[in-house]
Parts: sequence; structure tokens; C-alpha cells
Amino acid sequence: MPSDNRRVLVAMSGGVDSSVTAALLKERGFDVIGATLRLCDLEKNTEGDPCCAPDGADQAGKIAKLLNITHHIVDCRAKFEQLVLRPGWAEYARGRTPNPCVLCNRRIKFGSLLDYAKTLGAGRLATGHHARIQVDDKSGKPALLRGHDREKDQSYFLFALDSRQLSGALLPVGDLSKNEVRARARELGLPNTERPESQDACITVAGERFAETLRRKFKKPATPGPIVDTGGKVLGHHQGLHNFTVGQRRGLKLALGQRIWIRSIHPETARVVITAKKNELDARGLIASKVTWSPRFDDIRPGDSLQCLVQIRSRHHPSRARVVCRENRMAEVQFESPQRAVTPGQAAVFYHEDLVVGGGWIEQAMPREK
Repeated sequence: MPSDNRRVLVAMSGGVDSSVTAALLKERGFDVIGATLRLCDLEKNTEGDPCCAPDGADQAGKIAKLLNITHHIVDCRAKFEQLVLRPGWAEYARGRTPNPCVLCNRRIKFGSLLDYAKTLGAGRLATGHHARIQVDDKSGKPALLRGHDREKDQSYFLFALDSRQLSGALLPVGDLSKNEVRARARELGLPNTERPESQDACITVAGERFAETLRRKFKKPATPGPIVDTGGKVLGHHQGLHNFTVGQRRGLKLALGQRIWIRSIHPETARVVITAKKNELDARGLIASKVTWSPRFDDIRPGDSLQCLVQIRSRHHPSRARVVCRENRMAEVQFESPQRAVTPGQAAVFYHEDLVVGGGWIEQAMPREK
């Protein structure tokens, strides 16, 4: 079916951001269709308000009816397991800390759902993400920018979107603060105005780490091993690498009479190394793999370098750094000042002011020089 850029499929989670997104686009004259992803079958005692919860789909259907738009349930359970959950577990199993939301956005929400939009004749996909897309007047290339509300900005989770995905996306609430979104919802009389925000982890069970939920889901064995200090002295034993992340302080179950943190995780020996010196968590840089560059920076070649702000986790305050492009989609990040708890498996996203320059996956931290 030919696609029409005035017909838009809106990813509706049942939350206020996506509901206002649908309402704003309809006000602007778009032919709006709503769709809710079914990503997994949730377990009993699922914690929080995940974006794929059944009541979210029910709420989205009610909002769609109120707005007088059609609403679809799109079953992506098999793809979500294959493309997001299994890769996530594979990372946890080798002592890394993945960010499944980045994979879900690229592979499912702006992958499978954008493809589904085309089957309905919709040329665009809209979501309630707090981020912005800007198209260069001269080159026509799209670029991703931080959302207007820096406290709610979600560009970090969207850094891996390619040119086709950015060109096909609409992010109407990216220009609004969260308070403005809720105010707009009140004006529209939407029943979910005060609905709590959805949680990042889709299937986290109450009292259980997301990694453990995945381990049980896929019936995988844990990898136990020793807990050692920086000198190699064995202080205890753990029941599985997947339970730990660099910088973690709680849940170590060691009574040493002082604060301790996880300094590093070594999957080849299943060792977890701890330290009582917080500054030993500092890194002067990192190596990133599978680096993608914004369409505006697609002429970057190995050896090129840029001065950027680099964000190494979703709540991290970006740090000034020099980013050097390397062969095989690698990059080296050299921080101006040491950064704490650089965690393999997490995303490192490069910014120029509000503009997303690129990003990749942290392979290793470069220890602070003594």
C-alpha cells in the first residue's frame, strides 16, 4: 500500500505522553491511527507500570475511542524476545549491563512498528518520546536532538536510530515540558492525565533484578564465582555474574565493616572485584563498539576526532570529552575529567550541545592513571 505522510501511526502505551501525541497530531490535521505493542506476557507480581502492561493497552484503546481514531494491537512478542530480551540476557550472562530500551527502540518501536505503519498506508510513526527531530534545510538530513524538558529527555535511548527511522518519525511532545504535556491532557479531558510514568524494564518482577527475571525466563544456569579485593584475596562467593554491575554498592552480602563497591567484573574467571576506595571506580576514558553516527555526521572517518559531551548512562550528567573514530565501528572516548563507574554494556552517547552526534556500546573502561 502506498504510504501517505499525512497518515501517522501513533505508538500508544496508555500513558499521557503518547495520548497527547495522538491528540496533537489529530488537531494538526493528520490522519491518525493508534497502535499498542504487545511485547511479552507479564508474570504475576510484575513491578511498576511497564510500557507493555495489559492495562496500558486497555487505556490506549479508551483514549483512541475518545479521540475517535482506530486502534490496533500489534503482536511483537516473538521479535521482542529474539531481538531484545535474548541479547539482553547474553550480555548479563557475561557480566555486562545492557540497555534493552535502546535495542527495543531501534529494532521494535522504530523497526517493526514503522514497518507495520507502512502496511496501513501510514508514512510516519509518532511516539511520545521527549526528544526532537530536526531536518537540515540544505542537505535534507535528519538529526536527533534532546527534548525541551531536560529532566525528561529520552534522546539517549534513541541514539541508534538510522536515517530512515528518523525521517519517518514524529515526536510532538519533544518541544514540551512534562508539566505542559499534563496541562494539555487536562485541557483535552484525557482520563490518564495523572497516570504514573511507565518503567523502563518491561518484565521486572517485584523484589527481583531484571537480569534474574531473564535468567529464569530462558532457563539458563547462573555463573557463580569468587568475590575478591583488588589484591586478589578471596572475600566471599557469589551465585551468578548476572546479579552485578560496575559501581554497585548494595546487595553484595559481605560484612567488611566499611563501604565497598564493585570495581570490575571478569567473565573469563567469574571473578567480581570489589574496592573500598571510591576513586578506584574512576576512568579516564572508554572504548565503544558498534558505533553509529548521526546522518549529519556520516562523513566521519577513522582517525577523525570531535569535542563532544558524552553521556554514559541514562541519568549521567554528560561529561566533556574527545571522541576519536577508530576502524571497525569503534571509538575511543577521552574524558576531560575522570568519570565514575563506566559500565561495559551500557550506551555511550555523544552530543554537540543538544544535537546527538552518535553513540555506541561501552566495551571497556580506561582506568584512571595512578
